[in-house]
Amino acid sequence: MKKKSKNKGADSKEKEKFQRNVILTRQVADGIITYSKTYHPNEGILILHGKSKRSGEIRIDGLVVPPFSSHGPYYSGFPTNELPMDLSYIGTAHSHPGGSNRPSLEDLNHFFGLVSIIINFPYDYKTIAAYDRNGNSINLIIDDS
Repeated sequence: MKKKSKNKGADSKEKEKFQRNVILTRQVADGIITYSKTYHPNEGILILHGKSKRSGEIRIDGLVVPPFSSHGPYYSGFPTNELPMDLSYIGTAHSHPGGSNRPSLEDLNHFFGLVSIIINFPYDYKTIAAYDRNGNSINLIIDDS
């Protein structure tokens, strides 16, 4: 019986994996850092304002302090029904006073929008990370423009 040979050209025709990028302005990154330091040792939470493109790029250019938010050492949140209808709200940013910027199960169960930014103590540029609703890391770029 004759074996079929694989077509080597088929590999080159495979689609590239969809790559998402989150781009924060320097001002937004500084705002997340400052807000997190202000609420320490409790968690702080903010709403991300920006745009999402079909290419997978999520550009965040502003922050909103959520109304009626609550903060504690192991939680932060806000009632989403108190938010005005605004399609430019694309996610949240919150702090973890502990040593990890990975999303907890609670974070994933209360995911809001397209992206979650998490920053952990000591709250600097190196401790900011972005995640999708499944807890997968998304490439994060801090833009100086």
